Amino acid sequence: MNINIKSIVLIGIALAVAGVTAFLARSLVTTPEAEQTVIVQQEVSEVQILVSNRDITTGSFLKKEDLIWQSWPDDNVNEHYFQKQTDAQAEEQTASILGSVAKAPIAAGEPFVEGRIVKPGSRGFMAAVLMPGHRAVSININSRTGLSGFIFPGDNVDILLTHVIEEEDGDEETSSEIQATETVLRNIRVLAIDTQMSNDTNTPSVGKIATFEVTSKQAEKIALMSRMGELSLALRSLASENVDGTPGAGSAGRSNVTYASEVSAVVAEQTGMSSDGRRQIVKIVRASDTEDIIFKNTNNR
Repeated sequence: MNINIKSIVLIGIALAVAGVTAFLARSLVTTPEAEQTVIVQQEVSEVQILVSNRDITTGSFLKKEDLIWQSWPDDNVNEHYFQKQTDAQAEEQTASILGSVAKAPIAAGEPFVEGRIVKPGSRGFMAAVLMPGHRAVSININSRTGLSGFIFPGDNVDILLTHVIEEEDGDEETSSEIQATETVLRNIRVLAIDTQMSNDTNTPSVGKIATFEVTSKQAEKIALMSRMGELSLALRSLASENVDGTPGAGSAGRSNVTYASEVSAVVAEQTGMSSDGRRQIVKIVRASDTEDIIFKNTNNR
């Protein structure tokens, strides 16, 4: 009887151990259920503010392509931001800062604020436009010398001087005049046309005075050139090479100078001028008689 009881107890213990072992083994081999990830979709903010569409450097004029409206978190809107209320108001806000100048660098995506820009006509506008070490100088223009109003603030131009030069004909009593046009200054930035600092509609507006950003030495040259002859402007392409400075007066071949003999074959023939503005004259002396022989420039025909 005792043997049977011990057998039953042992069998029960063995079954219990086997059950526990089976349970543990099952829990180890069973793949855990995948955790469910709840994605909360954040609502797009209806608030839009005016931000920079590119990196803007100090002294740059703000153009339409520099501005863009962008959604902004509701809880991070500063009272100084330009906030869009209606489409009509957005157009007015954009137009109000076109032609303004950045007082400090503005990174792409950075909101515009009043303190970072200075509007045309405001105090300190011209000082903010000028690069360090530069000056503002003005010249008189008209529809012909100023490209009929197609030059706007922020454009870069070359300044041309057309003047008449007197040249002696071999003796001190007679002289002749040479007409020439030369490119004196290149890649000069236009700051203003008359008092117009911007043009929202990009429509031609013929002014009488153009203001440029130049170095102190270039300012002296412009002041002198305005008394020597007529100044004209030549608009530079945005894709042109960045050439800055003054062409040398003694540059080889005078490549920056155009003489009347290069433009008119009649002038070249009558004056005996070569293409570089030099006379083709031979002086013949017979006893007390002196005769100048002018060689006609047949290459211009």
